[in-house]
Amino acid sequence: MQIEELRRLETVGRLAGGLAHDFNNLLTAITGYTELLITRLSPEHPGLQDAYEVRRAALCAARLTRHLLAISRGRPGRKEAIDVNIVVSRTVGILRSTLGDDIVLSVELDPQLKCVEADAAHLEQVVLNLAMNARDSMPDGGRLAIRTHMRPAADNGVGGTAGDDVCLDVSDTGCGIPLDLQSRIFEPFFTTKGGLGTGLGLATVHDLVAENHGVIAVDSAVGRGTTFSIAFPATRGSAVPEGVETPLFIEGCATILVVEDDPGIRALTELVLRRAGHEVLLAAGPQDALAAIRRPATVNLVVTDVMMPGMNGYALAGEMRRIRPGLKCVFMSGCADDRRLGQTSDTFVAKPFTAEVLTLAVRRAIAA
Repeated sequence: MQIEELRRLETVGRLAGGLAHDFNNLLTAITGYTELLITRLSPEHPGLQDAYEVRRAALCAARLTRHLLAISRGRPGRKEAIDVNIVVSRTVGILRSTLGDDIVLSVELDPQLKCVEADAAHLEQVVLNLAMNARDSMPDGGRLAIRTHMRPAADNGVGGTAGDDVCLDVSDTGCGIPLDLQSRIFEPFFTTKGGLGTGLGLATVHDLVAENHGVIAVDSAVGRGTTFSIAFPATRGSAVPEGVETPLFIEGCATILVVEDDPGIRALTELVLRRAGHEVLLAAGPQDALAAIRRPATVNLVVTDVMMPGMNGYALAGEMRRIRPGLKCVFMSGCADDRRLGQTSDTFVAKPFTAEVLTLAVRRAIAA
């Protein structure tokens, strides 16, 4: 049975990699066109905050996509100083629409919480998995509580701050877990849900917590409910504040050839770069791009997708540089692993990208 499950996981991993490109193209369109809408709305417009929420949700989905790809390919996450309260608040926004009306969600966040060194997408997935597990344990409804708090370390002679733990508790009033099964709940493929479960949710949670230097414990009793308690070591670093909007467009002045086989992303990229002050030429694929680069018009930079029919972006750049040596390029892709396909120091932009990420990458590439 486990061999069959492993084969299924391998298939899912290959499928995830194949779908990532198309899915991230869709997220790029959602993010980009939402940003264009934001620039057209006045600060007093009632829909402005809604547009920012759409943008934030798309970026959250992009983080989860990167995380799922990392799991399927065995890649480590990107760790940085993060505010657990911000990550939980962002994830709760997703949960409210998925838990159902019969589950009451309460959230208690410690305002004095320190930062942790972790991958934000990993933590989002941990909260989502635990919440979905809690929902399944409460088929007739109940209460789900998410709480953050500090757990001070013992006095170590320097104020005790170096060893403090940042704690995250997820509690439910569900059916509970029998004592004799609690030692097995984090095992891969072990499930108490019969054919309704894969036995991977809590195993994934355990692995993600451990990968981010945390520990997880369970306190449960049949008929009383379950609490999962997670502790991460606090860090002295500071998280980058969220909710502070950077300028959506960074002005420039160059002639840029955009090579993209997806018409929606091609049109979006053109809009973003034109609004940033650039002249833009368009190519729907490698052959169009080679024809454009042979024309006498000056092209300062090529912005090209990596995965395209007939020729990938790195091979295309090589062909174009035989025609115009020293041509500068920015590569775009829905799969961050596509960076590995090219042995180049050129700028790489992962989809979905925001307008400021793209325009800043173009600006840096031109100035390089």
